[in-house]
Amino acid sequence: MEKNFQAGWYYNERTDMKENVYLNCYTPVNIDKWFDRIQLNSEMKNLLLKIYQKIGKLEGISELLDKEELKNTDELIDRRNLMCCYTDENQLPDFAYFFGFASDNELILEERQKFKAFSDLRMLRRQHREKFIIHRQTIWVLRKEWNPTAPHRINDCLDDLIRIMSEFRSDLKKENAPLNPILFSGLLYYQLLTVVPYDRNNILYASYTVAKYLQELKVLPEISYPLTKLIYDNKNECNDRMAEVRQACNINQWLLFYLDILDKTFGTEYSFIKEKHRCLDRSRDVLNKAKNIPNHMKERMKREMIMMYQKPVFRIEELMNDCDITHSTATKMVNLFIELKLVKQANDKQRYRVYEYIPLTECIQRI
Repeated sequence: MEKNFQAGWYYNERTDMKENVYLNCYTPVNIDKWFDRIQLNSEMKNLLLKIYQKIGKLEGISELLDKEELKNTDELIDRRNLMCCYTDENQLPDFAYFFGFASDNELILEERQKFKAFSDLRMLRRQHREKFIIHRQTIWVLRKEWNPTAPHRINDCLDDLIRIMSEFRSDLKKENAPLNPILFSGLLYYQLLTVVPYDRNNILYASYTVAKYLQELKVLPEISYPLTKLIYDNKNECNDRMAEVRQACNINQWLLFYLDILDKTFGTEYSFIKEKHRCLDRSRDVLNKAKNIPNHMKERMKREMIMMYQKPVFRIEELMNDCDITHSTATKMVNLFIELKLVKQANDKQRYRVYEYIPLTECIQRI
C-alpha cells in the first residue's frame, strides 16, 4: 500500500508580516485505485439524498431567474470565495474592497478570470511550469524533511487526472460508471488539493474545477458555488481528514466530510439566491411605504437600488454617475436611504465615504 502514495507538504511561508498557510496532506497516485475501497454506509446515503434534493431546488430556482440576475449572483459568490484567499485568519473581511468600488476592481476581475480559466485542468497544467521556476529552490529545501510532490511529478499527476476524468465521463454516458458522480467528485477534490501547484489558492482552483466537471456531467446547474468559503471555514477538519487518508489508508472519512460540506454548500447557495432575490422587493416595499418622500424622488431611488443590488458597497460618486444627478441630490438620496435603514456608512471617514446596501451585505455575510 505504501508504494501507492506520493507524500506532499504544503508549507508555511513568511513574507514580511504575512503568512501563507498551505495544506498539510498527501496524495494517492491514481484515484481510480480507490473505487472499490469506498464503503457506502447509511450516513453517506442520507447525505447523497439530501444533496440531490438540494440540487433539484437549485435547478428550479435557476430556471426562474433571468440571466442578468444569475450573472450578478455568480459574481458575488466568486468575490466571496476570492475574499477567503486574501483574508488572514486574524483579519476581518474587508467587504468594501471585495464588493464595491473601493476595490482595485481590475485586479479582482483579473483574479476571477484566472481561476475560472484554471478550472480547466489543461490550462492549469499548461501554466504550472512558470510557478515552479519561482518555487523550485524553496521546494528543494523542504524536500529534505517533508518530501513534497516534486515539480516534475505535477505534470504526470495532472495527466492522470485528465485521463481518469475523461474515462469516467465516457463511462457515465454509457451508464457504466464505477461510482456515483458525487462520490467521484470527492476523490477528485482530494486529489486536486494535493496535486495543484504550491499556491495559496489551491482550494479555490480545486473547488471550481470540481464544480465545472460536475456541470459538464450535467449533475449541477451552471452557477457559482461557495464551496471555497465552506472549505476555508472548516480547513482544520479538512486537513485532519486528508491526513487520515495517508495515515490509515481510509478514504471514507474524507468522503463523509466532503459530502457534508457539499450539502451545506448547496443549502447555502439556495438560501443566498432566494434571499438576494427577495431583498430588492423588500427594499422597494419599504420605500413605497415611506410617507415623507415625494413620488419623483422614490422613482429615482428605485433606479439607484438596481445599482446597489449589483454593487452593494458604493460611494456618492457612483450614484452621481449612474443617475446623472448632482452631488447634493445624490447625498440627499443616500441620507433618505439611511433614514429608511436600507443603507449605512461603511467607514468612518469624512471624505471619500463608503456606504453599504444593508440587505445585500447581510445576505453576503450569511454565506
